[in-house]
Amino acid sequence: MSPEMTAALDRLHAHPWIAAAAHDGTGLQIRLRPEATAVRPGLGPLVREYLDHWAEVYDYTYAAGAGTGDTLAGWRASDTGEPLPVAHMTEWVERTVELVLATRPRHVLELGCGTGLLADRLYPHLAGYVGTDVAEDMVRRHEQRARPGQVFLSAGAHESSSGQVRRALDRAGVPTAGPDCVLVNSVTQCFPDVAYLSRVVQDAVRLVAPGGVVIVGDNRHAGLLDAYCRWLERAADPEATDSVITERARARADRDDELNFDPAVLARAAMGSGRDVRIAAYPKTMTADTELTRYRFDAVLHVEAADACVPPAAHNWAGMDDARAMIAEGRPIRIGGIPNRLLVNAADAVTAHQLRTALAGADVAVVLDQSDPAALALVAPAAAAFTSVASAPGRAHEPFTAFVRRRVGEATRAMLRQAGANTRGLRLTVDRGVPADRIAAAAARAVDPHDAERLPVFLQELDRIARLAMADTLAGADLCTGPSGDDEEKIAAALAIAPRHQWIMRRWLAVLVDAGMLSTDGHRYHDLRAPGRTALVAAVDGIDDARRGLHYPPELTRFFQTAVQYLPALLRDEVSLQALLFADGETGTAEGAYRDNAVNRYVNAATAEALRWAAQWRPADRPLRVLEVGAGVGGTTVDVLDALRETPLDYLFTDVSAFFLTDARRRFADRAGLRYGRFDINTDILAQDVGEGTLDVVLAANVLHNAVDIAATLRGFRRLLQPGGVLLFVETTREMHQILTSMQFLMSARPGGQRPGDRDRRAGTGQIFLDETQWRAELDDAGFSQIVSVPGPDHPLHPVGVQLFAATT
Repeated sequence: MSPEMTAALDRLHAHPWIAAAAHDGTGLQIRLRPEATAVRPGLGPLVREYLDHWAEVYDYTYAAGAGTGDTLAGWRASDTGEPLPVAHMTEWVERTVELVLATRPRHVLELGCGTGLLADRLYPHLAGYVGTDVAEDMVRRHEQRARPGQVFLSAGAHESSSGQVRRALDRAGVPTAGPDCVLVNSVTQCFPDVAYLSRVVQDAVRLVAPGGVVIVGDNRHAGLLDAYCRWLERAADPEATDSVITERARARADRDDELNFDPAVLARAAMGSGRDVRIAAYPKTMTADTELTRYRFDAVLHVEAADACVPPAAHNWAGMDDARAMIAEGRPIRIGGIPNRLLVNAADAVTAHQLRTALAGADVAVVLDQSDPAALALVAPAAAAFTSVASAPGRAHEPFTAFVRRRVGEATRAMLRQAGANTRGLRLTVDRGVPADRIAAAAARAVDPHDAERLPVFLQELDRIARLAMADTLAGADLCTGPSGDDEEKIAAALAIAPRHQWIMRRWLAVLVDAGMLSTDGHRYHDLRAPGRTALVAAVDGIDDARRGLHYPPELTRFFQTAVQYLPALLRDEVSLQALLFADGETGTAEGAYRDNAVNRYVNAATAEALRWAAQWRPADRPLRVLEVGAGVGGTTVDVLDALRETPLDYLFTDVSAFFLTDARRRFADRAGLRYGRFDINTDILAQDVGEGTLDVVLAANVLHNAVDIAATLRGFRRLLQPGGVLLFVETTREMHQILTSMQFLMSARPGGQRPGDRDRRAGTGQIFLDETQWRAELDDAGFSQIVSVPGPDHPLHPVGVQLFAATT
């Protein structure tokens, strides 16, 4: 490396945006500091710069319209550049006002009030209104003509929880419980990314009064971005071939400079608020066919609502007459799969406007179809349109990614030139954090697609058989079979369940109730629907047939079959799970559990790729410093060491068991840079011979759920890592019923000991495995950032519920 490049790297390392820079001779890799793109607790400098750009755009746009009194300034058609028709925009405003007033608010906070299109029309119906905007000149004009109960101030959408906004709410007479409506309309397209959107949504949900709503309106739908770009390209060149249009549309979508997302992204954001939220997503129902009607949607988040309606029965679209007849019956229904004529050329297609008009006066809502952005649905009654938010797959196009790449590239090349380094032909890559796409791609290559599709189905069958085994075990003592039932103490006594395993019995009871195989009045359990021994034996014997053609270790299925056979003895503590798992001292079953199946091949390959990425930031004058905790049979270690075979290592392989350490010394004897030792995540992390702030990576595969206090463990790991260090861990993120009849017995505490979760959020619940949302919350609370997880929601292995999490300090 030239002296000029060395000097340039020194400049880069001193830049406030840049955490690290690495040069491999042909390319320069830049890793950003988390705080450069942070949205909490404060905005990072790159986020502020992005938002300032949009503030300048709107200041200019509003100023241009102010001289003519044009309150619709800036509303131009993307395909022609001409102003959108006044009649169409007037209807757009009316529909939005109608959406707001349908929630019957008395006090509204509008984030991004713009020219006051909505404020003026809402005012007669409200007792108090606060409007914020980033365009300072427009805010000053609003202040000059504000009416009683109206307050305007200059603030960004992320500042709803700030002191200045709260003081403004007080001045507008908003009750201390908060406004009953927070309105964010036609603003989200200017947001940088989903992280910023999530902050705005979560703060708004936390601010709104119980029973109130957060309306996020006029959003560009990510599921329709490709259709939107094709529409624009076809308008620009009607004679072009379909292949040319496809290529141009893809390029246009890549460079689109506005945030696009779907309702699932909003739902996931709302989950992070900590409040009970339900969501409904609506199409635009204006008359005209424009980009606003085609490609945008409104969403209403109902916060801590009253009891939900009876879930509507699902029906498929069979035409308007059929829909009218079903709605007239008065039963809760959802008619889905209605092709949107603005987007689909089908004989039975209709527009949202046609549905609205045809069913005017009926208690019915026109909503987006939950599974297809080009389809509509009808829900009756209208209140049943609201569904519980869930961590469902979401889709987004984030313009901030391209902005960051461009701005950091500009700053980097400027510093290189100042240092006299040659930038000609230099390849520059910018990492905002752990590269989820790169990791997911490497993981996907490690798995047979056929296995990825079939494994979730097979595991569902194992869970079903596990439930049958639970029921059969309980029925073995003639328990819960009559209408009077038995309580937990009687069940435990009748089966002679060891005290330390009684929590497992309680989890079984809850699972069987949820599955409809057992009834309860809250204290006693009754009417157990057990399959009978013959049905259970047949189901267990059928596992091998279900596994056939699937790359799933036979040792694992034999272990599960054996565990089911020994369930009564396991509950009584007459047989230990370890004796079944490590029969004759062999580790083959454990290796099958942690290595030789599709989901573990996926997460192990993902972990290896994440280590490769972490290794590229290692200073050249020292080895990569890794601590692996709970390494066990080394199922993940094998792939990690293979990925790092060219990297100098200081790798500490640890476990609480000397058995595993002895096996690892033999297994990895030829690998330089490995050390071995005991490490216990349930004792003081900083008192176990690992220096504070010394590690590049902490790795934990299938072990953190064993923590007595997950929060304390994560905080300890953070202190072991140096700034910019990486925590990688593999965890199960759902309760697998097959585990409840096997591996869960390993988690029962010995007399006087503590069970996993006894001192954290799981205490008293019997829960062992956190879900993905809970893990993200724990990492955030512990001070980690740039959290990613794979497989993502769009991968067929995601339902399995085993994921790699990566987070940086």
